[in-house]
Amino acid sequence: MSADEKREYIKAHPAFGKIVCRCETISEGEIIDALTRNPRAVDIDGVKRRTRSGMGRCQGGFCMPSVTEIIAREFGCSFTSVTKNGDDSIINVSKTKGAE
Repeated sequence: MSADEKREYIKAHPAFGKIVCRCETISEGEIIDALTRNPRAVDIDGVKRRTRSGMGRCQGGFCMPSVTEIIAREFGCSFTSVTKNGDDSIINVSKTKGAE
């Protein structure tokens, strides 16, 4: 896409303009797409394989909490029920820093 086409697309789809993973320049829209397009990503590693979020220099140190929030929001589940790679890979037991 040209720069103008990208700007127009982001105007129509704002989630693609919000960068979640700075290291790999992955947008919220790309993560949502990975969660909804077949084959669907259903956990953090699935999103990582589909988008490369969490594979950059910080290894997910900055973006994984945001990716987890997006997964929980899109699937209508709690933050603590999002897994790394399947049923037995729970990575969050509670929210911190002013969480509800």
